[in-house]
Amino acid sequence: MEVKRDAIKTTIFDSFDDAESVWRRFEREGECYAFQSFGWLKDWYTEIGCHSSVRPCIVSVECTDGTPLMLLPLAIQRRGLVSCLEWLGGTISDYQGPIVSNDLSDKISKSLFLEIWKDVLAKLPRFNAVLLENQPEYINKQKNPFMHLPCEPHASSAYFTQISGTLDSFLKEKRSSKSRSTERRKFRRLAEHGTLEFVVTANEEDLDSTLNTMFEQKSESYKEMGVTDLFEQSIYRDFFKSMTEHYVRDGFIQLCALKLDEQILATHWGMVFKNRFYFFMPTYARGELARYAPGNLLMQHMFDWCLSNDVQIFDFTVGDEPYKKLWCDERLDLYNSSEARTFLGLFYVWLVRMRWRLKRKIKHSPGLFKAASRLRKSLARFKH
Repeated sequence: MEVKRDAIKTTIFDSFDDAESVWRRFEREGECYAFQSFGWLKDWYTEIGCHSSVRPCIVSVECTDGTPLMLLPLAIQRRGLVSCLEWLGGTISDYQGPIVSNDLSDKISKSLFLEIWKDVLAKLPRFNAVLLENQPEYINKQKNPFMHLPCEPHASSAYFTQISGTLDSFLKEKRSSKSRSTERRKFRRLAEHGTLEFVVTANEEDLDSTLNTMFEQKSESYKEMGVTDLFEQSIYRDFFKSMTEHYVRDGFIQLCALKLDEQILATHWGMVFKNRFYFFMPTYARGELARYAPGNLLMQHMFDWCLSNDVQIFDFTVGDEPYKKLWCDERLDLYNSSEARTFLGLFYVWLVRMRWRLKRKIKHSPGLFKAASRLRKSLARFKH
């Protein structure tokens, strides 16, 4: 049953500490992804956001009787001369958006949501533009209410798959017999070089060494692709270290590795949240052994781990890499939304929209994407 407008109240918090109890209740009772959890965004703000002129504006939307409807983890960020209303989480959060109640679609219509959003904007401090990126069309099974705003498709989609049964049955469902045979042959040849071991890290010594190896391997990958190396910046290394220190023992963060004797061939850093595994930061070592696909072997160990630990969804997160489509049977479309609030914001929003559209056009045009990738790699080689 739809809630009446006069039965809804909004509260704005300007700090994580003030919002924590309300936030954790929304998170526990509502629908959200790991990227909207209090732990993820608090650590992101502490290690990254507070160094980038980010001002939290966390909005609680509830019924007057205290029933939670939405929690909006928003922030105002300075971009040069322009101040923008954005989702907390920055570029490192693959999905951005609200936490919603599990029956929000029944309680809030499009017209009511637009009234609430108008009221929220009026209560927030002044800013030039609204820039809401990476917004999933659905938040689990609930339609994202921010799809009621004018939106345009994000440059990439996300992919995930339901996971159940045994590893053998899962692999048979997803891969052809020829593909499975080729992979087994590669894995056998890799095992000829030493003793292979799948490790889910738990002790302090393993955490530090595995994290440092992950940083090194991922930096090599970034250099190969010609993209910005996040781990050249200490704030990103500090974020991953902080999240690991705070949450690896309670299972929210999972750090694992594939070892050959004492050499780490591949790593993965990801999250386990509400029976969903987030395949977030995979890495592998370059060199002769890379031809045996150690990253693929590690991923299959992760499938097996998920099946043994009652994980229901394996989420490959954002990116249109072909290998994801081989494993996944479901796609999550993402959208961007923007709105100018001042004359300065009008010009800035126009520039941002042009960038969004150009990026999407390049990514969805094989010829343009190939040319852009070659140029990017050439510039990276020149730089280094």
